[in-house]
Amino acid sequence: MLKNLFNRNSIANNYKNLVNQINELENTLKILTDSELRTKTFQLQKKYKTEQDLSSIIVESFAITRESSLRTLGLRHFDVQLIGGLVLNNGRIAEMRTGEGKTLVATLPAYLNGLTKKGVHIVTVNDYLASRDQVSMGQIYRFLGLDTGLIQENMTIEERQKNYDADITYVTNNELGFDYL
Repeated sequence: MLKNLFNRNSIANNYKNLVNQINELENTLKILTDSELRTKTFQLQKKYKTEQDLSSIIVESFAITRESSLRTLGLRHFDVQLIGGLVLNNGRIAEMRTGEGKTLVATLPAYLNGLTKKGVHIVTVNDYLASRDQVSMGQIYRFLGLDTGLIQENMTIEERQKNYDADITYVTNNELGFDYL
């Protein structure tokens, strides 16, 4: 099925090599202990700090995120979800239908960019989704040593600042818009 996707879809074809590299790391990461997997975060942060280049750590980052998701949530990113994450990471829109795993897909580029310590904002449409996703998907990030934040309607300025300072922050479009203005 995936081979057919690569044959007929030029966008997917552009990411085939990266998906294959991510898949090749799966067995290596599976045998690591939780602590050893968590240590990978610090190694990637150090490498990014030295090289200032996310492209050099994208493969390992996505593979680590997938393994962590499996361990914390019991959810494994499929190849099409890896492609979605790569598309998002390139600043493009990844169209996905209900039930195809948009929330899980976002964890891939969020973790990668969270390694920079510059902050990642995941914007959703309502407080329920922001809270739900910060709690559920946040398990992946916290397992890997990153912290998460959540912006909600009735927060004080101090609470907002603390949550915006997190590695990965979930926020609604309304709250982000008002805070920006």
